[in-house]
Amino acid sequence: MNRTSKILWLLLGIFLLFSFSGSYLRFNIENDNKNVLTMVDYREFQKSADSSNQDLANVWQDLKKQGVTTVALAETTLRDLAYRGQVCISPFGEFAAFSRINSPEIWEKAQKAIGDSQVSPVNLVVASNNQECSTFLVERLGARFLPEEIIRFDADEKSYFIINAELTQLKKTKDAIKELDTRLGFDEKVLQELKSQGFDIVLRPGNTTGSNSNFLEEYERFVRDYDVNYLVFDGDEVTAYPDKLEFMKDLVDRQELIIGIIESSVQLKYLEQKGLDDLMEDTSYPINRVYSSSNDEFVDTVDERYYRWIRGVVDRGIRILYVVPFKDIKKSSSANLADTIETIGKFHNTIDTKDYAINQPLERLSSETPGQVHRLMVSLSLLLGGLLYLYYLFKPRRSILLILAAAGFLVCLGMNILLNMDLSKIYALAAAILYPSLSSLLLLIYLRNNQQQPFFPQIMASLAIILGVNALGMYTVVSSLADIRYIMNVDLFRGVKLAFLLPLMLFVLNYFAVFSGDTGIEKKLIKSLEMKPSYFVLLLFMIAAAGMYYYLGRSGHTGGVSVSSLELRLREMLEMLFLARPRFKEIIIGYPALFAMVYLYRKYKQEAIVFVLGLAVMMGSISMVNSFCHVFTAISISASRTLAGLLTGTVFGIMTVIGIVALEWIYGKVKE
Repeated sequence: MNRTSKILWLLLGIFLLFSFSGSYLRFNIENDNKNVLTMVDYREFQKSADSSNQDLANVWQDLKKQGVTTVALAETTLRDLAYRGQVCISPFGEFAAFSRINSPEIWEKAQKAIGDSQVSPVNLVVASNNQECSTFLVERLGARFLPEEIIRFDADEKSYFIINAELTQLKKTKDAIKELDTRLGFDEKVLQELKSQGFDIVLRPGNTTGSNSNFLEEYERFVRDYDVNYLVFDGDEVTAYPDKLEFMKDLVDRQELIIGIIESSVQLKYLEQKGLDDLMEDTSYPINRVYSSSNDEFVDTVDERYYRWIRGVVDRGIRILYVVPFKDIKKSSSANLADTIETIGKFHNTIDTKDYAINQPLERLSSETPGQVHRLMVSLSLLLGGLLYLYYLFKPRRSILLILAAAGFLVCLGMNILLNMDLSKIYALAAAILYPSLSSLLLLIYLRNNQQQPFFPQIMASLAIILGVNALGMYTVVSSLADIRYIMNVDLFRGVKLAFLLPLMLFVLNYFAVFSGDTGIEKKLIKSLEMKPSYFVLLLFMIAAAGMYYYLGRSGHTGGVSVSSLELRLREMLEMLFLARPRFKEIIIGYPALFAMVYLYRKYKQEAIVFVLGLAVMMGSISMVNSFCHVFTAISISASRTLAGLLTGTVFGIMTVIGIVALEWIYGKVKE
């Protein structure tokens, strides 16, 4: 290492040190986010208990025994009242035809109440002979619709309500029955019942299509009287969107509420609800992530569901598990309900052993974001890293490096201080590309210059280069994507495919630059293309091609390689053995290829071995840094995963070398 490289490494270390505030911020946020809350859906468990012919009170007791302390309650709807037998609902067209034929006196009173109003045949007519229910409807419909939108009359000891306003279908899943409905607010009797049983309550408010916004005042009373700390919005719109969204913002701020944002079924970002982005931003992101077990419906077994829950907490940073009863069509309702309750208990036991606090209050997390100076330090560290890469690759004159450094400094200063541009995602992507590429370049230089060294010192030095340089990339990614927007997956890291592919392409450049010698890169490339590879090298190419297919197919969320049942079983074993399972790209591609490359290149002196197996080593190297690009995963988990990958990968690497030695021995015996 000469003077120029020493200066560049020293400056890189200094700028990385001064960018520590981002890592410190993220570490503190994650340290405050260690509690896991399990909440169960009141309506779904009530229906499951009914279908199982079980007393709901007994179901609550069973859930309590498994550690459930929180129940999520959605607003009562007209269809809920009909399900409980408290009202009859029919479209106005059907009501008109039936009453004209069978109850002319009711139709006469209806006509008198309607007067000159125009009523659509699809508008709903609600009838009830229960005084308490009728009073509830008068209060709740009156707070959500204008007087002219509710036509009320009494006939034959029944109360009738014609809702002369546009209604929507509330439940919009594929298997949902298409029926108009409207929310009527929270059932206070249910709230009192749950509170008396010792449950904490999560409210699931939704929006209404009515023209009256007086109902909004109900929410603050419910939040205050029932010690509500969390909201998880129901439906595809935030309550009061769009005209009265300021009310919800004030409510969240005044009552210091936490908003649960539901992870999408494809595990990208979160479930879109109109008004949610504005609400989060204007209240400084008082949020936490929710995993809904309704996204498990495609899973075949209970064990797979359980594993997804564990992985959601450990790998994906989920802190709110929202549970609805399983709906396996091959099982009875009672069996599904029993499986659900048992799995919750099993989940709690496992999460407890992984040092998470179960059903403790979630904290409001810091919404602080790194400032201009921090971003400047990160950008300067990347500038120095890039200069180091160019230095080792092309050995430019010191004057050229100085010119590049000066120009780069001015650009970094202008972007971060003068223009105040937030390029955090660009910096993270640059780190994910730069440091695996730099590590491969340094590894190639080391192997070229130390070919005669014993195997053990070579493998130790190779591991130190790969892990040490990539650690700088991991640190840079963590420090760049540090605030709550990234931790909660509100703002996504982009460029996953680019971060996977570009370092592989740069590895090819690194290889020809390192091994071209005095002939130059172009002549080395032409000479390599003209070579007649041995059968051994061809075999390595075939193995590398298979590894590349697996690597690309399993990268990002659009890969085409499915997870085999064998891999699932191995995942579960590793998940139980380590805090976080190592990534397969590292333990079955990267580390075995590194051990094989060092052993074979040292013994056979063929540069093609370094090229083919070096690409596989790069796959594992890229995966190391990519683990930290999953910002919703805690730093401690990603670090544990990297350490687990090193330990497991070393075992696989040693086994690979033993296998190669065994094949060499067999080949030698056959040849004799």
